Amino acid sequence: MEAGVLTVKGQKESETKTEKEGYKRVERTSGSFYRRFSLPDSADGEAINAKCKNGVLEIVIPKREAVKPKRINVTSEE
Repeated sequence: MEAGVLTVKGQKESETKTEKEGYKRVERTSGSFYRRFSLPDSADGEAINAKCKNGVLEIVIPKREAVKPKRINVTSEE
């Protein structure tokens, strides 16, 4: 993540083999990809977590804790 934008990059590859009498055929495809997501200001970029299970990518983007206002006591000097 950089400047409020989350970038997900990946590469996919596949291979198909066919064997019949008299010939063999192998077809290969590959390619890379990326996706970019603009995140809101409330997203906590330091706590982003990702995992991949059974070909499914899960990305967890927690929200930041709300910023609490700071209270300042003012005393009067007379």
